[in-house]
Amino acid sequence: MPGGTGPVSASTIAACTKQDRAIAPVVNANEIFFNLDARRVFYDGGTSQLYFVGTVQELVPRTIRATLAAQCLDPVFEQLHLDCHHLINGAQRVTLGWEQVDAVLVALRLVGVRTTVR
Repeated sequence: MPGGTGPVSASTIAACTKQDRAIAPVVNANEIFFNLDARRVFYDGGTSQLYFVGTVQELVPRTIRATLAAQCLDPVFEQLHLDCHHLINGAQRVTLGWEQVDAVLVALRLVGVRTTVR
């Protein structure tokens, strides 16, 4: 699909949520990316950054925007890349303030997104 990835099928999401994959200790965003899917996010408490995959129209960014809109905030999503030339997209991330973290993590869990907190 031009401009990004297409929607993830319901059968793929169902297959991904049947097992619980632990995210091992990681040192950079690319290692986090390889452990994510459309219904799984990773929150790094040390940097206050939430990592996820998917387009801006999908469930995770929609939920983040809706949650922060209730606090009159507009999140800034940052696209990460797997290569130094910025040709291959990796995960996306958003930096959350301490007053936003709990609301966003609870909202994500309520819509069925698995959340790993480190």
